[in-house]
Amino acid sequence: MSVSGRAPAVVFVCARNAVRSPMAETFWRRRFGDDAPAESCGVEPAPWPDGFMINVMGELELDLSAFECRDMEATADTPVELVVCLAHEADAAASAFAERRGAAYEFWPIADPARVEGQHERRLDAYRAARDAIAKRVADWGAGNS
Repeated sequence: MSVSGRAPAVVFVCARNAVRSPMAETFWRRRFGDDAPAESCGVEPAPWPDGFMINVMGELELDLSAFECRDMEATADTPVELVVCLAHEADAAASAFAERRGAAYEFWPIADPARVEGQHERRLDAYRAARDAIAKRVADWGAGNS
C-alpha cells in the first residue's frame, strides 16, 4: 500500500490496450474501488478490444464489451501515482511515461495471449492464463508480492 495506507491511483500500460491492460484495470477497480482510480492505455492502441479478452472476462461476470481502447495521451489528465507495464514491447514507453508523470513504475511481464495460435480452446486457455496471472498480481499487490 502507499504511505497513506491506500492503494495508489494507477495507469496500466500495454502495447495495444486490447487485452492485458483492460483486464488489469478491471481487476484493480474491483479490488480497490473508487479510492484507488485505475485507467489503462496502449502505446499503439487497437481499434477495439479483443473478443477473446471480452469472452474470458465474461466468464467471471466482468463485462468489458463496451471498453474503448485508449492511447497514452488519453490518460494525460488522469491522476497517477503508479504506472504498471504489462508488455515487454511497451516497457520503454511506459517507463518514460511514469518518469514524466512523477509516478512509481512496476513491470509485470505477462505473455501476450493474442500471439498464441491454434484451435479456439487452446487460444481461450492462453487468455485465461493471462487473465488469472493478472488477477493474482492485483490480488497480491501491497502484500510484498507485487
